This record gives sequence, C-alpha cells and structure tokens, in this order.
Amino acid sequence: MIQKEIDITNKVGMHARPASLLVEAAHKFRSRIWIEKNGQVANGKNITSLLLLSADKGSRIKIRAEGSDAAEAVQTLVQLVKNKFGEE
Repeated sequence: MIQKEIDITNKVGMHARPASLLVEAAHKFRSRIWIEKNGQVANGKNITSLLLLSADKGSRIKIRAEGSDAAEAVQTLVQLVKNKFGEE
C-alpha cells in the first residue's frame, strides 16, 4: 500500500467540483483508492463518499492506494490536490 498526506489548499475545499475531479482521476487507475480525513475513510472512486468527509480548506487528508498502479495513482491524486484542483 502506498500513501501520502497532503493539505487541502484550494478556496472551497473538496466540495462538488474538486471531488468530481478527484473521482474522475481515480477511475483511471486499477488500484483501490481511499481518502482519509481524521480517521474517516472514503472510497476515492465514489463522489458521495468523498463529500461526506467534509474536507474544507486547511484539512489534512491521506491518499492511499493498493494495487498494481498504486504509486502512480497516489502521485497523480496528490498532484491534483497540490494544483488546487485547477482552481487558479
């Protein structure tokens, strides 16, 4: 399993648009993907699950993946968060 922690820094946090972008990116990988915030774990390929995390700006999340392309999946999703989901 590969994992990485990162802070949410975009203006609105992981609400509808950012969550949909993350789910879209996650679906490109075969690995199972989870997003965790304060011990609550969400399926990274399910938008409803992600929205229930209520990951506002400043939240610290952990992106985890398990599978043949786990390292690439985590790297891609971390980069998406770092790039503020294309906000700017």
